[in-house]
Amino acid sequence: MLDIDLTHAHSYEVEEYRDIPGAGSLGVPVVYIPPPKGRPEHDGLWLKFTAATGKSWVGVFAFGYASPPAFSRVVSSPDPERAFVIANGAGFLVRADVPSQWEEIQIRPILDIRSVPEHNILIFSDFTRLMAYGDKGLIWRSPGVCWDELKIGNVTRDMIEGTGYDPTNLSESRFVVDTRTGRSLLPAPTSAEGRPLW
Repeated sequence: MLDIDLTHAHSYEVEEYRDIPGAGSLGVPVVYIPPPKGRPEHDGLWLKFTAATGKSWVGVFAFGYASPPAFSRVVSSPDPERAFVIANGAGFLVRADVPSQWEEIQIRPILDIRSVPEHNILIFSDFTRLMAYGDKGLIWRSPGVCWDELKIGNVTRDMIEGTGYDPTNLSESRFVVDTRTGRSLLPAPTSAEGRPLW
């Protein structure tokens, strides 16, 4: 069952569209996000949005990856008109009332989402980086904070703490990032010549 998290205030309804017909009309517009190239459709997560105006449409959000740790989820955004859709690790931010207004989240695969209610933002992570979105869209994108296997451990109003894998030492490394800016609060690892690696 698809996880739908509508914790943030929102002006729409959304549900997974399970009855996909083999042929014929759905009775509402079908929007492919992103538009497929070289073919009329693509595989994806089918969702039915109903805006505050009462108008509905079905979105087919292209899958990112076929296997774990990629996941699918719908999360209300700090903007009550827009929702985040994660389709097997590919992320999209879409307006529920204007489906042509969408953007792809520039981090892939999305492996974790955390809310920071004190700042009204959402934090996204992939294997090595973090991004934050607020009610106006992208707020910050961190540099790489680890080599691989990023795991968020704790999120507070001031910092995001977690771990990652360091292949140079075959060990776990720690990171701490400022919640408001995405700036690393720990020194970056350095090369043998003493230069920061990120």
